[in-house]
Amino acid sequence: MAAAQESINLAPNFRIGPQPCRGADLSVRHVTDDAAMGGHNLSEYAFKNESVSACTLKGYPQFELLNKSAGLLPQGRAVNTRKLFGDEASRNPELVTIEPGKEATFRVYTNNGGAGYVGKRCPMSRWVRIVAPGTTRTFVLKDEIRSCQKVQVSAIRAGASE
Repeated sequence: MAAAQESINLAPNFRIGPQPCRGADLSVRHVTDDAAMGGHNLSEYAFKNESVSACTLKGYPQFELLNKSAGLLPQGRAVNTRKLFGDEASRNPELVTIEPGKEATFRVYTNNGGAGYVGKRCPMSRWVRIVAPGTTRTFVLKDEIRSCQKVQVSAIRAGASE
């Protein structure tokens, strides 16, 4: 009589290490602004892991400038970029692990025209809408940003604000 073989079923979604962050795991805040000549502005934002276990993010957040009625401003939807104004080198998106209570950052570039800008007054946001990569939760923060050009956003970066 043949011996019965045992089979082991492996879970197809088995993962070693932290799981991707869920929208419910996160909060977001505006960290800093850095303005330079020529109307160049870099703003830094941070996602904080509010859960009790580490989680991961990879890629670019969705970032939009909204008017006082919460409508999207012209050119207000950020485009993903590997190199923002002021960066020394291009950066590809990397998997970032966020420990409980810790943050991962991303940066946003806008240009308000600067001193001597002539032309139609650039639109001013009253709010920003942010969605972390791989999630669907929408965050809306009060944030006044004047931008004359297309908004650019970096990928998520490890660590606290620089």
